[in-house]
Amino acid sequence: MSNHALAITFIEDLKQLHGELPTILLVASVTVALALLASHLLVRLLHKQLKERNVGAVSLLANLVRAVIAVVVVFFLGENLFNVEMSGVVQALGVTTLVVSLGLQDLIKSVVAGMLVVAGNIVAVGDQVMLGDHRGEVMDINWHQITIRDRDGVPHIIPNSELMSDSFMRMTGKMACRHIFECDIAPGVNLALVKTDIETLAANVLTKNGWIAPGHMPQVLFLGSSALGTNASVRVFISDIEYATRAMDAVMIAISERGYLADVTHEVDASWKRGLDSDDQSLAREG
Repeated sequence: MSNHALAITFIEDLKQLHGELPTILLVASVTVALALLASHLLVRLLHKQLKERNVGAVSLLANLVRAVIAVVVVFFLGENLFNVEMSGVVQALGVTTLVVSLGLQDLIKSVVAGMLVVAGNIVAVGDQVMLGDHRGEVMDINWHQITIRDRDGVPHIIPNSELMSDSFMRMTGKMACRHIFECDIAPGVNLALVKTDIETLAANVLTKNGWIAPGHMPQVLFLGSSALGTNASVRVFISDIEYATRAMDAVMIAISERGYLADVTHEVDASWKRGLDSDDQSLAREG
């Protein structure tokens, strides 16, 4: 005999002994009480297992557990206590769900993506991420969206579905604190000397203001020729994204005063072409 048949037999016996209404109240009360207890225990277990993750993500799974338990209770009471044919209800809900899902497909996609983010531990609050045109620190993750604070301190709210796209990148270690800007160096200068000067100058500016990421010194890479001279990529490593814009501005201002940046006239201090003398080299190292 199946579990369903056993349940119906048991309930029918109770109805004969105690009457229909008392049996309905008793079975419904016991079922709901057991469901609430199971929900409480499962949610506590879930919080314990995922305590290192953000609260919004845990709440997402906790609410999903409660919803599943509620559906099971409704089906059990409907079929076994009230003799309702739940297959018809399922068919009706299927049609309704299809209609609703067509109208809310973007929201559903974001919610599903949020569940995958939690299950795979793809990203957490505090991570540095790049998502499309947005780069910044993850401030919050909830059911269907992620909030990112960019380097200007502006929050951007983005659907979780974007996390599943090719444009998403989670940055860790050195990549998380790296910020890049480019400039053009005038033609004919001593590039090795300019590289050392920019790196030293940037390190001094960042250290003086407390913006530099510990253990990561600025880097200069020459990418190739440009219409104005040599294109240089200046890579600075910032301790907190909050300081990124100010830090890059300060470094760029300091570099602009050195006299080797290209302009349309290509006029540049001759000392940067022939190489600095010993006194000027000491000055460059000191910033």
